[in-house]
Amino acid sequence: MKKTLVYLFLICFFFSCNPPSKNQTENASREASFSNLPYNLESPVNKYILPDKLNEISGLSFYKNNQLACVNDEDGKIFLYDFEKEKVVNQFKFGKKDDYEGIEVVGDEIFVLKSNGKVLGFDADENETRNFDCRNSEVVEYEGISYDAKANKLLLVAKERIKSIDSDKMVYSYDLSNDTFAEYIKIPQETIKSEGKSMMPSGIAVHPETNQIYVLASSGKKLLILSSSGKKEHLITLNESIFTQPEGICFAPNGDLFISSEGKKNDGYILRFIKSTSL
Repeated sequence: MKKTLVYLFLICFFFSCNPPSKNQTENASREASFSNLPYNLESPVNKYILPDKLNEISGLSFYKNNQLACVNDEDGKIFLYDFEKEKVVNQFKFGKKDDYEGIEVVGDEIFVLKSNGKVLGFDADENETRNFDCRNSEVVEYEGISYDAKANKLLLVAKERIKSIDSDKMVYSYDLSNDTFAEYIKIPQETIKSEGKSMMPSGIAVHPETNQIYVLASSGKKLLILSSSGKKEHLITLNESIFTQPEGICFAPNGDLFISSEGKKNDGYILRFIKSTSL
């Protein structure tokens, strides 16, 4: 009995003198937060290295078959990336050089978001275009666009709002049924601040099966998951060694998750995550 007590004392003494490192703590925190997710964000099933013309990829959306529609920051071009062939299979020009921050495919129509809130919608086959003005005096910069199929609304997330109100983040909506623009979901600062850091959204996507809203942040390296009504469900701290500069996010119809990162000093890339069968 005395030996057992001595061993227990030595074990407690060892751990008190050797507290877990910052990385160990962060890893444990991430693993705990991943436990209820249908995706293991530590283990992408594929990593697709992109060509130089997509080094600054700023948004992506599922297009059709095995293709993703991608846009970069400046070129005014859409690139169709086939993730089975692992290459760009088509590209077409839609506008002048500008600051393009998001792309969303809705049926036969493609919507591209500028950072100032102007949205270009067009049918590539029919050469038909339309423009939406979602500029807002409160918004400094938009960074992502998605589509809520149940509500028939485009969702736009603001990266930054004016300083007097920027403590809360905001998702705006553009109703395609009646062409109206409005505030949609307010994200209070206290729900997204962790480890002393806030987040600045860089992308948004709606899950095709659960209708949950995924808000991605490159600045702060976060992934916020909201219910369809806007209630916080998860706030994930992303592994910086896996997500270098996450800017784009989308889902395939079967629920596969894609997240793109700009390249910085290296190549841009897209990560693919599939749903866990254990959940």
